[in-house]
Amino acid sequence: MKDAILCVDIGTSSLKAALMPDSPKSIAYARANFTEKDESKIAREWVGALKQAVEELKQKSPDTGIEAICISGNGPTVVSNNGLTLLWSKNAPTSVSDKKSIWIPRLDAFRKLHTHHWYESDKIFGTPEYLIYRLTGNAVTILPEERFREIYWTEEQLKAEGFSDDEIKKLPPFVKPGTLAGKITKQAAEETGLLEGTLVFCGAPDFVVALIGTDTLDTGMLCDRSGSSEGLNLCTPIPLNSPNIRTMPSIIPGMWNAAVIIPDTGSRFAIFKQKVEDELKTKITHKKLVAQIVDTPTLENPQILTDEQKKEGLAIIHDVTHQLWAALNILKKASEEAGLPQPRSITVTGGQALNEKWTQIKCDTLCVPFVVTECVDAELAGDNILARISLGYYDSIEEAAFVLVKKSHVYTPAMPADHA
Repeated sequence: MKDAILCVDIGTSSLKAALMPDSPKSIAYARANFTEKDESKIAREWVGALKQAVEELKQKSPDTGIEAICISGNGPTVVSNNGLTLLWSKNAPTSVSDKKSIWIPRLDAFRKLHTHHWYESDKIFGTPEYLIYRLTGNAVTILPEERFREIYWTEEQLKAEGFSDDEIKKLPPFVKPGTLAGKITKQAAEETGLLEGTLVFCGAPDFVVALIGTDTLDTGMLCDRSGSSEGLNLCTPIPLNSPNIRTMPSIIPGMWNAAVIIPDTGSRFAIFKQKVEDELKTKITHKKLVAQIVDTPTLENPQILTDEQKKEGLAIIHDVTHQLWAALNILKKASEEAGLPQPRSITVTGGQALNEKWTQIKCDTLCVPFVVTECVDAELAGDNILARISLGYYDSIEEAAFVLVKKSHVYTPAMPADHA
């Protein structure tokens, strides 16, 4: 029997899971889409989604044993004991004046929207922490790196915003990524099909594990993390200060992550895709839809889109790709002003990385090579790295990423940047 880490990442609309061995490629992959229409109840689906994913993984690789589990997820999403949820993406009222913390405004918004649940809940969780709690019974908060304390919260910050001692006690203690959170309980084993006593490790927020899983950990390394939203993330040795750049600490001490976020590139295309499917009364894959938009029809691939649909799709592709081009230039300009080297390639992660035509369009527009890794779901690769360090396979994140993150394909631009 082979052994693997069960890596789990909770997204906004689905849970992804993979059996990851001590190598860059996964053994098996599963995705469970959430069906709950009420976003405030979506965390109550996560245990069931995990069960669904585990069943699929067992079918795909029945001879693989699960050595341990590592869990990451989106944020800042706030979840109460009973699974009431305030998703990171939901607009919500807050009167918080603190400009450093990304969590305190969300905690305040949850308290305002769901006052009864706030005061009745013993603990308040983030996304991966809630699933960890459901699996182990232990309450933790994953702090990516010490410099994140003010970005999360300190007792002084919370009290300054009117949180009482009893309210502050609802927030579980900070632990590091890769911390052993506990073991699968008997109840969790019955609910998920996992083996009681299996070790459960803390992952990290999804953007942190994605940077680990693309090896975006050294100066000049650049990652395009694409999904419903999209972010270009550049690793730097100093913080880059710009109104258009979100600068946060890297998980690597002394390093920083400079990001330009585009909130709706993936969701815009997803809405268009759903519209086309409704109009055609048939399902169409992301890959086929892009090919329909950009390719000349052939006998093997006849045109099924109307001229109007093709025109609309092409406009979206051009627009979101131009947004990405603008984001890259913001980072390049800030790097140049700081005396830092320009990024020489972009590692792309997320479902879009599987779409060859889409990735080539990005590559040609930005005039820079695009790299796809063996595991395109970098969050899962990052979880694998954190768990294996904790299990003693590797001594550091950098060492593990060097071994476990490998190129699968490199896209070359039609025109290099120096000739653009």
